[in-house]
Amino acid sequence: MVDGLSFSVAEGERLGLLGLSGSGKSMTVLALLGLLPAGAEVRSGTAEFVTAAGATVDLLSLPEFVLRRLRGREISLVFQEPLTAFNPVQRVGDQLREGVRSLLPYEENVDGVLSEWLARVELAEEQERILRSYPHELSGGQRQRLLIALALLAQPRLLLADEPTTALDVITEDGILRLLERLRADLGMASIFITHDLGVLARAADETLVLAAGREIRRGTSREMLKLGDAVFTGKETVRAARTAPAFGGEVLRCEALTAAYVGRTDRWWTSIFAGARVQGKVAIEEVSLRLRAGQWSAVIGPSGCGKTTLARCLTGLLPPAAGRIALPAGGNVQLIFQDPFGSLNPAHTVRTAIREILRANAPEQPTDQAPPTVETLLTAVHLPPADFADRYPDELSGGQRQRVAIARALAARPTVLIADEAVSALDAPLRREILDLLDELRRKHSLALLFITHDLALVADRADWVYLMDGGRIVEERTPEGLFAGAESAVGRALVAAAGGR
Repeated sequence: MVDGLSFSVAEGERLGLLGLSGSGKSMTVLALLGLLPAGAEVRSGTAEFVTAAGATVDLLSLPEFVLRRLRGREISLVFQEPLTAFNPVQRVGDQLREGVRSLLPYEENVDGVLSEWLARVELAEEQERILRSYPHELSGGQRQRLLIALALLAQPRLLLADEPTTALDVITEDGILRLLERLRADLGMASIFITHDLGVLARAADETLVLAAGREIRRGTSREMLKLGDAVFTGKETVRAARTAPAFGGEVLRCEALTAAYVGRTDRWWTSIFAGARVQGKVAIEEVSLRLRAGQWSAVIGPSGCGKTTLARCLTGLLPPAAGRIALPAGGNVQLIFQDPFGSLNPAHTVRTAIREILRANAPEQPTDQAPPTVETLLTAVHLPPADFADRYPDELSGGQRQRVAIARALAARPTVLIADEAVSALDAPLRREILDLLDELRRKHSLALLFITHDLALVADRADWVYLMDGGRIVEERTPEGLFAGAESAVGRALVAAAGGR
């Protein structure tokens, strides 16, 4: 819902929309493009836009065929998640060429335009590989750069960017923000940048509107908002309790010289089957060794594509390693909390069904000297009243509530090791803190070893006891957060710390 919102953006200006999840940020820009979801409608108001021809039109009352001519050509949108914005079954090159033909119908040299824009988004060196790849075969940063290229092909007058750096590491995020600002300045565009990250906001916008429940609650410069910190969302300053000295138990997981590869494709797949040909896979992690202790909060950090998620998949048995050893003591159990709980929960199952499924699957393995958990005790453990939430479906929950359900489902298997893969990256700051506090509470209460995969170095400094830094599929540093920030020894470590310090 958006109610009574008013703002203006002049040519070349940068406006930021800041707010918690559900505050109306995305609905605002979708309304401007006529892309509101089913069930939503514009009831009042105007949105005057000056076209390249100098005509002033009301975007909220234009017929669809006129809006279609403006989208991409004069107003463009960069989506939050490029993986879902691309067609997963078409090669990237085919989709980009389709975009050029659609937005620039009179352009004869389509491949020339593509080459020019791949150079402008700093992907020229890998152009051939990128164009023949499918979206899932590219890194998050590469996909986001391609989406930016598509959005800017026709050199629009207004760019709408909806959380375009949310799931990126700080080095890739820094590159995307620099790229967006350079291209915006080169093309003289106005921009509206949506975010819940104050550090990103300070770099991407000059003036900021803060939204809550669809209404404006604060307006000012981005630097002013940054000084307010999380109080900009709630009006109250957040004070965290001092960290207590860590107390760890024994070793609950060890992996030694772990190596994993993804098997490559071949256009002649039948050759591999009938002629016995072997396809060389791409090594994702190589010679990785780590140890996790009960009650310890360990973090895995590194740039996009360094192998963090592959490591998690190997440790949880979702990807068989090509070499190496994973050791768990008797009764050991590893569970994974995915980055996107909405994608990992079955939309046709209630919360009760989702958790009960895990309880039934693990019932024969539960220790007899402990009371078995129930749906009610698990929901209570993650601070969701069972009477209110057990019979809801995932689409009836907020992002934070879905993440709590995902944590409850992981706890249903009685893990000794809990792996969280970017489990809070898409959440706004207050909600992120709630989930982190919950994980910390559960870690201490159940003596869990928590392996937290993240690109947020501020989170690492605040929460982690030990850090594994990955680059190119290997662990290049392992030390305390204080040691890493005081004097990173690797090039990637120094780059990450420098990028985080610039926010």
